[in-house]
Amino acid sequence: MYDAARSAARERRAQARAYRPVDVIVLVYLAVVAVLVTAGHDQVERWWAYLLAYAAMAAAVLALVTAHARRPDVAALAVLRTAYPIVLAPLAYTLVGPTVLVVRGGYRDAGMNAFDAALWGGQPSRWLDGLVSRPLTELMYAAYMSYYLYIVVPPLLLILRRRQAALERLVTTVAAAVYTCYVGFLILPVLGPRHSPAGQLHPPELTGYVLAPAQQWLMAHADPVGTCFPSAHVAGAWAVVLVARRIWGRPVFRRLLLPTILLTVSVVYTRYHYTADAAAGLAVALAADALVSRTGRRVSGGSAGAPR
Repeated sequence: MYDAARSAARERRAQARAYRPVDVIVLVYLAVVAVLVTAGHDQVERWWAYLLAYAAMAAAVLALVTAHARRPDVAALAVLRTAYPIVLAPLAYTLVGPTVLVVRGGYRDAGMNAFDAALWGGQPSRWLDGLVSRPLTELMYAAYMSYYLYIVVPPLLLILRRRQAALERLVTTVAAAVYTCYVGFLILPVLGPRHSPAGQLHPPELTGYVLAPAQQWLMAHADPVGTCFPSAHVAGAWAVVLVARRIWGRPVFRRLLLPTILLTVSVVYTRYHYTADAAAGLAVALAADALVSRTGRRVSGGSAGAPR
């Protein structure tokens, strides 16, 4: 019995010490952005500070992996070890803003407008101008802000129910989606329809009641410019929905489908994104879900035993 217990403890420590796919996603992301910022450092003031920030984030990840390997039975460490990419994502997103021009050196909205014109025969945001009303604007901003619930509520439910394997599956898929978007911001920086063609939009500003001004204040004070393509809102939300289908089954997927479609429409209605941003965000989510599914044996969540 004693030898079996010692063997089991060694196995738990070995599993905790092993790097997981989600660790690779985060560490590779940090390495990629570090290389890009270094290559385009003339576009970033105090560029070296960003390298220090990336190094500190990588060191924190490695320290967490080491701490969990030493104490694999500590529940809080196990949860943090699994969920840290979501905790780290807001900081990574904030750091993207001042670095979006390191690859291209300028915003590419002219190309996005030309693409929309060729595809749709005009700018979809302008088409939606005829539908604008304060109640509809408030509804669309509610859908837009629901993104934060997608990112917070499902992980919390899995943590509270101690479904560690399913939590890892969810976090890995969401991390693959949103960190891919962050790299996309550097490759194709765009400001979005509210900046271009801002002068052609009527009314010039969307007005709602409570949620609309709250989100507008948040965007004005905390949202990095140029971070539109692909839409991280669309990618993150759809990644959650696709994994929810695998974890909780089709009934939950069906309940989430309409709100998620509404969120996807809202990113265009609110003038934060072009239609190409939304389409690319959906494509990223589908690719992330497919990739994690193919590497399911290395992600402890697998299909979480849910009906597909």
